[in-house]
Amino acid sequence: MIGDPVLRERLGSLARARRDRGCGIEDLRGALEQCDGAGSETKEPRGAPAGPESAGCEAEGDRGTLASASCSGSLHPVALRRPWLSRSSDAPQSPSVSQPALPWPDEHRTSARLPLGVEAFLPGGEWRDAAGAVFVHERLRSEIERPRLDWGRLRAAPEEEPELVALHALGLEQALFVDLETGGLSGSPVFLAGTMHWNGSDFVLRQYFARHYGEEAALLRALADATRRFEFLVTFNGKSYDVPFLRSRSLVHGVGLRLPERHLDLLHPARRRWKRRLADCRLQTLEWRVCRRRRAGDVPSDEVPGLYHDYVCRGDPYRLIPVFHHNLLDVITMGEILSALCRPEAQLPSAPGLPSRLVGA
Repeated sequence: MIGDPVLRERLGSLARARRDRGCGIEDLRGALEQCDGAGSETKEPRGAPAGPESAGCEAEGDRGTLASASCSGSLHPVALRRPWLSRSSDAPQSPSVSQPALPWPDEHRTSARLPLGVEAFLPGGEWRDAAGAVFVHERLRSEIERPRLDWGRLRAAPEEEPELVALHALGLEQALFVDLETGGLSGSPVFLAGTMHWNGSDFVLRQYFARHYGEEAALLRALADATRRFEFLVTFNGKSYDVPFLRSRSLVHGVGLRLPERHLDLLHPARRRWKRRLADCRLQTLEWRVCRRRRAGDVPSDEVPGLYHDYVCRGDPYRLIPVFHHNLLDVITMGEILSALCRPEAQLPSAPGLPSRLVGA
């Protein structure tokens, strides 16, 4: 396609015109778009995972093909952003034909590529309503970890923990796990909300992501929509942090946020059970000492706000992808802590690098 003499002549004339009258690179891009749409099929970026055919609010009992008639907003598939046309042609070229260089000025050879968004690397769609949109990344836990027979099952909860007893009576299908990633300070935005729920056969993981600061209100509306059908909210330190933060940001944006009436903050029963046996009851301490899970490829929590602000300013998603991984691990660990709280205590074997005190088995 780039070898077309008409296109070469058009690009050459635009480049010469730009030098003469200072026109912008958008003229060149417009010419390529017209030719690209007329002469070749659109391709996705190499290596980008294909997104689902549709996305939206969870239908009862299924994975969550994100579109339900009861939702105030709906999810739509996102077209992956295409890197700007490079020197490799969309159409096969004869090996004997050399590829001509693009007649762009040198100062624009680097900036001619449009940045890829997270949509190009993470499968998902857009949650939309009349006021805006937010990106939603969805996975099944079985796509990340090998399924276990105890998934979705809670043993009898300790009688001294009424919230655990109530959740056990209702069933895990009524619980929504939520974890937030924010800009760091009290007045900073929520940019990522990770949720997890049990659909009867697998855990559904969703992450609502604000691609820029202006999408925070849409994220809050999408999260409010997601919480409607659940009776229990499950968090870790959510009574002190996540819920007050959500209410504060919803007030700023005028979003009517109605969270489930029951709230199980796992930090408090975890402290009552393990505070005398562990150095602390931080999430990752419990993850290793109680759940016997160890993270790999994680990003430190204190680096998360800076990575997001850098993404908004520069549009480079590569360093932000580990933040999604970090958030997914947090909500998965919350589910493991809940299961451990509903199991009797047992003595773990002593071994190098393993916990040697009484913890939840």
